[in-house]
Amino acid sequence: MLLTRLPVRRARWSGAAIWCRTRPLGAAALVTAAGGWLIVLPFLGAPVALLQPGVAGSAGLGVSLPLLLSGVALMRFPALHALAGLLATVLSVLALLTCNLGGLFLGTTLGVLGGCLAFAWTPPAPPAPQSAPDVEGSNKACRTA
Repeated sequence: MLLTRLPVRRARWSGAAIWCRTRPLGAAALVTAAGGWLIVLPFLGAPVALLQPGVAGSAGLGVSLPLLLSGVALMRFPALHALAGLLATVLSVLALLTCNLGGLFLGTTLGVLGGCLAFAWTPPAPPAPQSAPDVEGSNKACRTA
């Protein structure tokens, strides 16, 4: 009874694994982290000299929110990887001017790296269809005998 071989069941996570393989998750995580860091940085108690209230603060919010949304778009719509990667790279460089020196350079670095990864990502090739065995070829051997 212990030596019998049980049929191998497929893993329960196969659907999630397929979903993860068809998306640029590393790039999306870096871009989302950059957008989140650029939004949260002013509220972490940074020195007052680095905070820019008023128009500059709203400009920082106008850069960091689209950066965060482009990271979410990378996860949701992988076909837009080139556009979202380019947008994330441009917004991350723009964050150097508007978001307290780009979130002390951490937000800019994460955003540029994630944007470059998203732009360079290629979708996986679809699996090759399996063809049925050649019925005509197998019958030829029987006919000649």
